[in-house]
Amino acid sequence: MNGKVVKIVDENNIEREAKIITTIKDNGFEYVIYVIDRDNDNSNIFVSRLVTTTDGVKFDNIEDVNEKKRIDDLVKDMIKKAM
Repeated sequence: MNGKVVKIVDENNIEREAKIITTIKDNGFEYVIYVIDRDNDNSNIFVSRLVTTTDGVKFDNIEDVNEKKRIDDLVKDMIKKAM
């Protein structure tokens, strides 16, 4: 799945291309880390929970505050170690 480009709909209902960086597992859930280019100079990194449905796999927002903080910290650690 790493490096794969998928189409997602952002918070403004705009379809965008997202490039998958990697997936991680934590506390029994699988998460996808991906990047969306906003323009030629700026990109944003996002993390969503991967959820398998009868229609396939979808990216789900992380709503729980504690889960979101734990995953954000995990991703920040990964980025620091990669630098």
